Amino acid sequence: MFSFAERLILFNQYEILKKLDPDKSSLYGRHQEVVERGFEDLYQELGITEETVSAAAAQEMNDILGLFRAIRGSSVAAGNTNPDKSKFVGFGAAQPHEQFAYADFLAKILNFPQEISRSADNQPEAQLDQYRKMLRRWDEIGRKRELTADQIEHLVA
Repeated sequence: MFSFAERLILFNQYEILKKLDPDKSSLYGRHQEVVERGFEDLYQELGITEETVSAAAAQEMNDILGLFRAIRGSSVAAGNTNPDKSKFVGFGAAQPHEQFAYADFLAKILNFPQEISRSADNQPEAQLDQYRKMLRRWDEIGRKRELTADQIEHLVA
């Protein structure tokens, strides 16, 4: 998976990290051994995944989160009568890797505020198709940031 040159670079990086962060020296030493010996089955232990998140998948997640920010920002002023349906349910681990990984990153690492729905029909694994339908409806109304109650109802229908 890694070329010899890449393994050598990683080995040296871990050597530097051992000096910079002595508290984690043993961890970096184990990572060095994995890289040095080319144990490909243990590369995932280095914290590196083979899977990537495409720009298109990231943009879709940004669009979905933008949609929910617009709904959340407009709900009080619009007198939203169905607040549970308009909350961001999130994504489940059964989603395709790209979507789940990016949304998980935004939620956990960047502390993206989520208003998780507590309704009985909260099934994050089934949400991506619903979010895509909502995006199409949002496109129909020009992706407005300030929504009326009728527009919110149309989006969450």
